[in-house]
Amino acid sequence: MPLTAAQGYKIREEYSDIKEKAICDAHGLKQIGGSRTKVDGTDGDVSKSIKNASGSSTQVHLTTQKHFIETLNITGDAVEFIKHFCGSSDYDYNGRDRRFIKEIDTQYTEAFKEFLDNNKREIVDLIIRNGFDITHVVYNDIKNSVEYELTYENILAKIEDAEWKFLRGGIHLKLNGKSLFHFQREGKKKLSNRYNVLWHIHRNLFTC
Repeated sequence: MPLTAAQGYKIREEYSDIKEKAICDAHGLKQIGGSRTKVDGTDGDVSKSIKNASGSSTQVHLTTQKHFIETLNITGDAVEFIKHFCGSSDYDYNGRDRRFIKEIDTQYTEAFKEFLDNNKREIVDLIIRNGFDITHVVYNDIKNSVEYELTYENILAKIEDAEWKFLRGGIHLKLNGKSLFHFQREGKKKLSNRYNVLWHIHRNLFTC
């Protein structure tokens, strides 16, 4: 059952004001946070992004199709893939506002796969750093009370041999069969939040 606005606000407040602050204090960092930066805590030299997760993955980057396409300079058939995959309010495919991967023309899928293969580091840089000097990522597994941490350089090394796998409703970057990141559309009922590009970071990145 979807969260109400009040429930969502309460969770965000708990994660940022309580859990995130506790990690910053434990790491000797000044809490920054907020929606306009990827930096959640810093000491001036080290800047950490803190991901509080209640499951095996959590949101790491959310943006519009337009911004994603322009930022990574995506062109041609690869753009068409994104439009079909994420959809739009006036898109109609058998009564649906998007297509799943197997329903998208092969030439578009192959073009986007080529883009992903050729820009793996650039994509990860965008979704982890987005222009900010993130040095570390902390994954706080709330359910199991375990905290993981990798440097940004560690992350780049881990993705080196990872491969993109196209599933029905998402595209996963996998290493030895385990998802490290995945891309999906946001998919909420509210139209302003329904067609955006959403990336998740997985606990596997820190444990594999």
